[in-house]
Amino acid sequence: KLALQGREDGFRGIFANHGDFLFTHALRFLKSRELAEDAVQETMTAAFRSLAAFRGDARLRTWLYRILRNNCLRLIGKNPAAQQILVEPSGNGSENKVEQRLDVAEILDRMPERDRSILLLTYWDELSLKEAAGILDISENNAKIVLFRARKRFAELWQSHGRKEGNANEV
Repeated sequence: KLALQGREDGFRGIFANHGDFLFTHALRFLKSRELAEDAVQETMTAAFRSLAAFRGDARLRTWLYRILRNNCLRLIGKNPAAQQILVEPSGNGSENKVEQRLDVAEILDRMPERDRSILLLTYWDELSLKEAAGILDISENNAKIVLFRARKRFAELWQSHGRKEGNANEV
């Protein structure tokens, strides 16, 4: 509430409550401490600038997580060295991994917020369904339904993106 009133101490409270969460997820996504710190800093700056626009439709943590996710994707997109983070060292088709994961990011960006979030939390961040439900502020049973529908929607978008439906499981 203090942050919504434009008070700096309220915003510091937001960072104190959510900073570690954001950093952990940025580090898991970017696999670089320096890039994760940049992503969190940019997330908090963006959140501070647009806090007045926060309507409260989602939990604050979910809103911050979305800003963080977008910043991580942007950092990877503009930094060729960061794109290498996404490449698995297997050497078996790894040159296509960056392109494939950027395709996945593009598809996820076209999905509704809740669908995108449940997929990212459960698959990318490897959170349990219970943890993802908590972040999204929904029941665990509802999270199961949302995840089922999100998988289906992702597969449809993947196929229409020019990929064979069977490849959606490989990503």
